Amino acid sequence: MVTSLTKTTLDEWLASMVSTCGDPERIRKSKDSANRVLTMVKALLNHAMSDPSNGLMDDSAWRLVKPFRDVAKPRGIRYTDAEVRRLVKSARDAATAKLITGAYLTGARYGELIEARVSHFDGHAKTLQVNVGKTGNRTIVLQTSAANFFKRLAIKRSPDDFVFVQRDGSRWKRSDQTRPIKDALKKAGLPPNGSIYALRHTYVSHAIEGGVPLNVIAENCGTSVRMIEKTYAKILAEKRRDFIERGTPSLTEGRTAPRSFRRALST
Repeated sequence: MVTSLTKTTLDEWLASMVSTCGDPERIRKSKDSANRVLTMVKALLNHAMSDPSNGLMDDSAWRLVKPFRDVAKPRGIRYTDAEVRRLVKSARDAATAKLITGAYLTGARYGELIEARVSHFDGHAKTLQVNVGKTGNRTIVLQTSAANFFKRLAIKRSPDDFVFVQRDGSRWKRSDQTRPIKDALKKAGLPPNGSIYALRHTYVSHAIEGGVPLNVIAENCGTSVRMIEKTYAKILAEKRRDFIERGTPSLTEGRTAPRSFRRALST
């Protein structure tokens, strides 16, 4: 019954939806998901209270339940190229180094990387097919250095082999990456609260700064333009001037104006 609800009960219910694994990104996502569920439940309870026939007189049980803070957006940690190279060198084994490199060069999620098979890589087209979870199947267009990286990984491998495996040849499983990444971060002298997700964040950040259209980034990373605009609003604002300077029409010598415009100027 709604009348028997207490703040303590709802607090415990909210906490029960939080992942107990050691992966910081999974924990963040579970808290974010719990917050959304809490919002829906509060809306339903408020609607019930608005009807006098339900006999509800006090909303404090759910009104005082606070959502988790600072979980609705990804961590702000991002790395420079030099820091990623240091992180790769600090990996405890070649398998971890390859996983870090793959995450950085593709912007793919950990779950997508560990499900990728050799046959999903097309060296001629320079693409990698991934298919995990709600985003479904998509094609990641690889930059040349990324394609070369995957070509090296595919040498003498069966098409059914997983691209990324642990040092003993076994599959990477959920949360298997947490400890190796933490160890590499520590050895590399990088912030300890980083994670493999920060490499995806770094990929998107660098792509934005490099002038890659947001729809292309969104398609490659399996997200939406709206999400990128929201999550990376600060970077977009900082780069706005640079984008305008590089991409909009100019009469500066060395940049060619459209023929029709040049003809209009000469009349």
